[in-house]
Amino acid sequence: MLGKVFFTVAAVAMIGLFTTAPSNARGHSAKATFGCKVDKARLCPQSPANKAGACLRKHMSELSPGCRAKLQGG
Repeated sequence: MLGKVFFTVAAVAMIGLFTTAPSNARGHSAKATFGCKVDKARLCPQSPANKAGACLRKHMSELSPGCRAKLQGG
């Protein structure tokens, strides 16, 4: 039961994260990190939407190739 609740909360948080577009510390919007859902959930689960890009950049070597390319402007 607790696992289902956690999954539901995490899913709702992810939807909220990627349907808003606040700028993060380096000027990237949530749209720039949209292809990084799995990486954000794995590496930065506690980061608020406006800090997701900065957190993901700290883990650049651990990102999936697609996410890394998006964050590097590719």
